[in-house]
Amino acid sequence: MRRLLTLLAAVGQAATASAQGEVLRATDLCVLPVTALQAPPVAARAAFAAAPDCDPATEGAVFEVEYDGFPPGAEAAFQAAVDTWSCRIRSPEPIRVLATWEALAPSTLGSAGPFLYRNFDGAPTRDVWYASALADALTGRDLGEDRPDIEAFFNSEFDDWHFGPGPPPPGEYDLYTVVLHELAHGLGFIGAMTVEDNVGLVGEDPGGPFSYDLHTRTAEGAPLLDSDRFPDGSVRLATALQSDVRFAGRAVDQVNGGSVPLYTPPQWVQGGSYSHLSEDVYRVNTPDGLMTPFIARGETVTEPGDVVCAVIADVGWPLAGDCAARVGSLPDFDPTVTLERLGPNPTSTRTTIRLSSEVAVSVDVGLVDVLGRRVVDFGTFVLVGGAARSLRIDATALGAGVYFLSVRGGPEPVLLPLTVVH
Repeated sequence: MRRLLTLLAAVGQAATASAQGEVLRATDLCVLPVTALQAPPVAARAAFAAAPDCDPATEGAVFEVEYDGFPPGAEAAFQAAVDTWSCRIRSPEPIRVLATWEALAPSTLGSAGPFLYRNFDGAPTRDVWYASALADALTGRDLGEDRPDIEAFFNSEFDDWHFGPGPPPPGEYDLYTVVLHELAHGLGFIGAMTVEDNVGLVGEDPGGPFSYDLHTRTAEGAPLLDSDRFPDGSVRLATALQSDVRFAGRAVDQVNGGSVPLYTPPQWVQGGSYSHLSEDVYRVNTPDGLMTPFIARGETVTEPGDVVCAVIADVGWPLAGDCAARVGSLPDFDPTVTLERLGPNPTSTRTTIRLSSEVAVSVDVGLVDVLGRRVVDFGTFVLVGGAARSLRIDATALGAGVYFLSVRGGPEPVLLPLTVVH
């Protein structure tokens, strides 16, 4: 969805660099386009709240916004959306937003995206990128004091803005609703996958999944991160990304009773496909319609809905306030990697072993002999939570003896013996 630019962390010692991890900037952002869609009139807020509906410092998350070029009315609408999100998520670290009011393409309302981190101390899954504000919340410290967590841009040359606080008249766009949408992307409602020249990619330069991508599936339930089915850089992945894609997670399952459809039209739309909910299912002027790829003229959404809150929870956020109430408490999960034989043991031909875990984990997998030498390397990959991955072992290429499938990456290394006979 976006071209990614690697930035070297500005740190002075190797130990600090290791704790901070790698940092990435989303430069091709999710974009809200100007459309001819007109929402029916609805009852909307009469006024912006004078303050957040919680104490963000103790019950939510403190946002620090640097406004560049915003007129007073636009700043008030932006701040009202910030105040809403400040009481829907929890973080011990401030969330810094750089908000710029500038001339954009005539067809663009606004865009936003996060900086991202991976392999930092406290990261839930190795080799997975987490939105900067989320990474700070998970690790309990500010990983990037010299940069914002979220960058947001809004079109100063667009004449049909409605700054509020009342409902927008016909033909105008509600800035509060647009900002509420864009901030969700900055918090992590955004995936790494993209299509270029009919090839599907799991991010670019240097690539790798975002925490959002851990939850995307085909309509049949196959994870898009299953590199056996959908190799990175393949036509098969591109085909899947331009078909029926669903978002599945513990929180989404809890509020919806199953996965939810994403916006994945048959022709990839840069800045729109994949990182939004389905426009056909989630309609204008509804809380979950907030995160579809189009905001209609006159559309007003005052709160993120059940599904939006659940997606934010599944990408990793601790919830607060109304979002916490909508989603409820989630069941505990077991992070252990489970190995299951699906074929014979002993074997002289071929056998299959299935790996699974209730939570996403980056695993390093190989077949080792009794001396600990790796004789087959299955590589390192992300095992998606709640979805199994099968490995096929060709015993005809091995000498007779005892081997072990070695899986490292869960709470403890896991070994499963395999006996080869000829």
